[in-house]
Order: sequence, then C-alpha cells, then structure tokens
Amino acid sequence: MTPSLPIATDNIYKFACLFGLALIVSSMFAFVSTYTTSLDRKIKYSEAIIPLEAKVQRTKAEDDLLAMNKKLIEVTKSNEDAAGIVIVVILVVGISLSIAGAQMWYSTIQKRDDRLAALQQEKLELEIEKLRSELAMPVPSESAAIEGAENEG
Repeated sequence: MTPSLPIATDNIYKFACLFGLALIVSSMFAFVSTYTTSLDRKIKYSEAIIPLEAKVQRTKAEDDLLAMNKKLIEVTKSNEDAAGIVIVVILVVGISLSIAGAQMWYSTIQKRDDRLAALQQEKLELEIEKLRSELAMPVPSESAAIEGAENEG
C-alpha cells in the first residue's frame, strides 16, 4: 500500500513540524474517544445503580452489586482523569514540536532558499540587461563596411 500523502523527509525541521501536527490531531481524537467511552460507561453503571438505590430492602448480593457499580464509576472517573493528563502532555509535545520545527525550518532552511532565489533572480535580470545592451549596439555589417570603403575611395 502506498501512502497518498508523501512524508516530508527532505529536512528534519519540516518532519518535526508535521509530526507535531500529527500528535495534535491524535490527541484531539484520543480526547473525544476517551470522553465518549467514559461517558458511556458512567451511564451504564448509573443505570445499574438507580434501581438498586430505589429499593428499600436489598439483599447482600444487591448491596455488593451497588458498591461494585459505584466503585466502577470512581475507577472510570480516575481513568478519564489519567487519560486526560496523558492527552494534554501529548498535545503540549505536539504543539511544541510543531512550533519549534516550523521556526527552525523557516530560520534555517527557508531564509536560505529565499536568499538563493533572490540571487538567482538578480543574476537573470543582469543577464537580460546585458543581452539587451548587446542587442542595442549596432553590429558592423558587410553593407556598412562596403559603404565605408566607397566613401573613402
């Protein structure tokens, strides 16, 4: 399988910038996925808790089930918090990598390329100017040489 988008491997700064962007997108996807999954689990456990809490008389098994579902909600919340911390760290690394890569690419590579392009353009303009000045000078032709010889003689 060939990738539809080529990976920028021509310089490390551009690669770092694009890798940072990939981390940013991945962290956003992970946040949405984690939030959705946690919400689904908390709803499922809450649905199991509500009828058990509504009962006035519960058996030992129902009390254990109620305690387990409450504990599962707590675990889900703590997992969501831990995942949130990891996601924020990945997001910060992605943003930092993108900014640093873009800055280094611009200051190191792009400025040099811009200067090179300006020098090439200046060189071409000078060559065009030189060619125009050469074309503007009259070139001695054979007829002019013959006329000059007739006038002398």
